[in-house]
Amino acid sequence: MTSLALSKTVISSDVVGSSGGRRRQSHLDAAHDLVLDKAFAAASKADRAMRSAFRRVDGDSATIVIDAAVSRAWVLADFVLREVVLALGEVNQTAGEEYRLRLRMAVDFGEVVSDPPHVQGDAVVGAARLRDAEALREAMSGSPQAQLGLIVSDRFHREVVVHGERGLDADVFRAVDVDVKTYSERGWVYLSGVAPKSTPAVNPLPHNRSALSSSDRRVVNAEVFNVFEDRVYAPRGVFGVVRDRRG
Repeated sequence: MTSLALSKTVISSDVVGSSGGRRRQSHLDAAHDLVLDKAFAAASKADRAMRSAFRRVDGDSATIVIDAAVSRAWVLADFVLREVVLALGEVNQTAGEEYRLRLRMAVDFGEVVSDPPHVQGDAVVGAARLRDAEALREAMSGSPQAQLGLIVSDRFHREVVVHGERGLDADVFRAVDVDVKTYSERGWVYLSGVAPKSTPAVNPLPHNRSALSSSDRRVVNAEVFNVFEDRVYAPRGVFGVVRDRRG
């Protein structure tokens, strides 16, 4: 009898660049298993519900399904971004550059049907497609120092990450388009150990416009921003018009 679908968190993990000979591939596969073993052991001590998590390994990839009883913010912040990252560092500490393990991980959630060793559901498919996103592959290729490349679904980012629980910082995630097979959605990428590209700070404009440089005056005269803290009743009001004060 097929189990009923239940809300779960799904993680899809894959080894980056696992080709390069049987010996190297075998080492990386074993290192991947060891990283997950270490991360699960540490996480299970902190949250007993993690002990019931399902894990299926398929060569150099793995699918992890975690019950909704475990906070999704905790799964991302404590399990993935702490325990997995720490385990990666430990495993790579004694490995030569050729055998250094790097992972791509994707996180999504939704209704999942579990019939071990099989799991089905949109979140399972979505996590696998996110993991294979070209944008994540390119980000990892462009940042060889990153041991972990993480991507979360737009829904996970919106409902979990942006609320900042467990120290999650939405600003370190970058939005990307994901188009893999029939899956076409937005994803959010973060590279562990790589400083995110920041937006240049904007210096506040002085109250005295005469103190502005000529270039600053052009900017001020070109753009108008209206910010209302509450509802405004202004039936004859005009917004968005600036009198030209150049000269």
